[in-house]
Order: sequence, then structure tokens, then C-alpha cells
Amino acid sequence: MKRKIYSILTATALLFLGGCTGDYLDINDNPNQAVSSTPELVLSNALNTTAGRLTHNQIGNFFGGYWAPSGSYSGFIEERQFDYGATYGTGVWNSCYDNLTDYKYIVDKADAQKWKAVSGIAKVMMAYNYQILVDAYGNIPFSDALKGTASIRPKYDDAQAVYNGLITLLDAASTDLKVAISGDNPSPAGQDIVFKGDLTKWRKFANTLRLRILMRQTNVTGKDLKTEIAKVVAEGAGFLGAGATVTSTPGYLKTAGKLNPFWENYVQNAAGSDAGAKQAYVCSDFFITTIQDVLKDPRLPRLAAKNNAGIYVGVPLGDGNDANLFPKRSWFGPAIIKSFDQPMVLMTAAESFFLQAEAIQRGFMTGDAKATYEAGITEAFTAAGLTAADAAGYYGSSIVNANWANSPDKIEAIITQKWVAMFSLTGFEAWSEFRRTGFPKVPLATKAVQAKAPARLFYPTSEIATNADNVAAQNVTSQFDNKIFWAKK
Repeated sequence: MKRKIYSILTATALLFLGGCTGDYLDINDNPNQAVSSTPELVLSNALNTTAGRLTHNQIGNFFGGYWAPSGSYSGFIEERQFDYGATYGTGVWNSCYDNLTDYKYIVDKADAQKWKAVSGIAKVMMAYNYQILVDAYGNIPFSDALKGTASIRPKYDDAQAVYNGLITLLDAASTDLKVAISGDNPSPAGQDIVFKGDLTKWRKFANTLRLRILMRQTNVTGKDLKTEIAKVVAEGAGFLGAGATVTSTPGYLKTAGKLNPFWENYVQNAAGSDAGAKQAYVCSDFFITTIQDVLKDPRLPRLAAKNNAGIYVGVPLGDGNDANLFPKRSWFGPAIIKSFDQPMVLMTAAESFFLQAEAIQRGFMTGDAKATYEAGITEAFTAAGLTAADAAGYYGSSIVNANWANSPDKIEAIITQKWVAMFSLTGFEAWSEFRRTGFPKVPLATKAVQAKAPARLFYPTSEIATNADNVAAQNVTSQFDNKIFWAKK
């Protein structure tokens, strides 16, 4: 029997739209009204909320070629037909700006006390959130945002100008993070649920985020990426390395509302019963076919589970018939579904290697593109529970887009392997990279209303209601044709 779900946004049982509340951190959820709040205390909750958001990655998992709705549920018109409007994905806008308000509070209070470490971390996370907003919506409030009653209808900034502003913000963050810990610049180790106060790791994360922002602009005419990336390298801390996946570990508990949000929404509740959304989402046919038949990737048993017939079978996005009922199709594997207290991923270390490999291959950085690419595959293999030897055997094979020498398009090989590495963890990033490069060649939904892939989200109804003139000035009329400035034309 099919269960009916009209939208990932109206079925609140399926989503953690606002992110994890973080009550178990014992921190006030609205720091701007909490008399006793301090920057370092608000930091824990802000980091937890950033990592706990699911909406943007769920959308990316669909549009990026990873997931499909199972035949056990009706609805999902937005995903099955690419037919959506201003009510779809509103959690992306709302949760990012709510989160940004927290980080702005931290920066303002910390800067006033010259707490450089706390301020630097918050600035990194502001850039992280703003990039998601640009990549989803294009032009957004930036220079006029987060001013409260001083600007209740903030003007919109050009998306590329926001990207430039994020590089400046990350530069400032790195400067802050270089200041030595002292009595006047206290360590945030007790409140930092990402790196436990290791400021060098925060600098590496900031540099990798800068590299992501810059590499997203490979299609932008007149952008001197070589010079800009040289500045990132000159910062000195380097990039995220082996085993350095950026995660949030607030201390999840086996209690309702305190489990890992991915687990609680897609796997099990605190009582051990199936989550309401467990049977709603399965692997797409494109993902299974690509991993199993095209790439012949040994990670398949780690990334996906066999169906009730003991084979790997995905669902074509858009196909909701009974042949695709949940037990008949492949769900997520043990590298994705681990435990109620598994960390939430902000950025994978494998992504760092693939960003560097692409930058080297395009001539923006010096180095060995092949070796860096293979390091990315190794990182992805070990993160999935396999070994470096397994990875070496794989990229040492003759398979196109696995073996470097046998891959005629090196950029396609890099992006394809990045896509595999990010499966179900950072789906929004996979969708963004598909929009930038066209790789991998994700097919359209079988019932797509147009023969085009989604290029963006619409501004949400809340913004239309409160900032109508500025929204209208952006002239966004199509989810297909109004592309983000960095997208492949």
C-alpha cells in the first residue's frame, strides 16, 4: 500500500527542515534574545544547527542523481516532475539566514571583546552558509542582510559580488585564526564541536572552502583563478588532508530530538522503530547503474544495500509504480547508515583532494594532478570502510573515470569520483557541481515537465511576502533557465 506524501516540505515528519535544535547542548535556541548568551556558548548551538540541516542536501541528493522516491509513496511531484515553485525548499533559505543571524551575533560580540578565535570560526561558518544560499538562489541579501530592524527589507547583492565578499570574509577569518590563544583571546575548545579548538584545522577548512568558492567559477569569464588560488596557498595552513573530513559531533543521544538528525529522519527513532521517511527514499537507478555497471566500483556494498531479492536495483527518478516499492529497491549502505550518534558531515576530505586535483589539472596550482586525484579516491575508499590497497587496485584498473591514464576527459574523471565520494553526505554540493560541469551526466526525471534539469530554487514565499519589491527585481521566472552565474551554459 502506498503512503501519500505531497512534498518534502509539507511532510514535517520526513524532514528536519530547521535543523537540529541542539537542546541537549543546553544552549538557548535564540541567542539574540538570551540575556545570558555569550559568543562561545552560542557557537556550539550554531555549529550544531548548521550541520544538522537536511533540506538542502535532500534536494541535492535528488537533483544530483543519488536518490529517488520509492514506489511506496505517492506525491513527490517536485522531484518526479521538476515541477516546483516558491514553497519548495524554503528550509534552505530560512535555516541558513537563521543560522547566519547566530554567527553574526557571535562575530559582533567576539570582535567587541577582541576574541579572535571565536570570531574567526564564526566568519568561516558565515561564508559556508552564504555559499549555500548563492548556489541555491543566485542574488541574495548580503551587504544589507542581518541588520534586524535597521533593514527589514534588505536589498539584494549580485551573486558574483557575494562570492567576492565571501573570499574577503574568509581572508578575515584566517587572519583572526592566526592570533595566538591567550587570556585576551580565549580558546573555544570547550564549545567547538567541529575541531575542538584546533585553529590550524579551522584555517585548513577556510582555505578549502575558499578553493571551493573559486573553483566554482571556472566558467566565469575574466576571473583570474590562478592568482586568487595562489593567495590561498600563500596563507600557509594548506588544505584539508587525509582523514580530515569536517564533521559536527555535539554528543548525540538515543533520545527523541537528540539523535543524529539524518538517522532520526531517515532510519530510526529513539524507540528503535523505523523513521517515517525510511521507506520514502532509495538509491536512484542512475546511481546504482553507474557504480555497478559503468564504474564497477567496489564501494557499492558500502554505499548501497541489496533489495529483498539480494541484488542492487535503483529507481529511475520520476517512476513511482509498484515495481519500485521500498523492499524491491536498494536503500543506503553501511557507509552511510552507521549509528544514531554518527557525526554530521559539513565537508569531506575527499572533496578537498578533488578540488586540488582539478585546480592543478586546469593549471591554477602546481602539483601532480594524477597523484592528488588518486589521493582523493583513497580518502573516499577509507571513509567508506575499505582500504588504501582497495583504492589502489581500483584506480590501477583500466576503468574509464577511475584510472587516470584511461580517462580521456580528466575533469570528468575528477568530478565523477568526487560525485561518488559525496554520495548521500553532501548532496547539495553534488548538485552544484553537476550544474557547473555537467558531470556526471545525470538523466532527467522520467516525468520532467521540461527537457531541462533544475538550475536553482525559487525565492521562498516568506521572502516574497516581506520583501516583494526586491524579490521582483531579480526577475526569476524559471527554475530551469534562470541559472546561477557560475553554471555551465
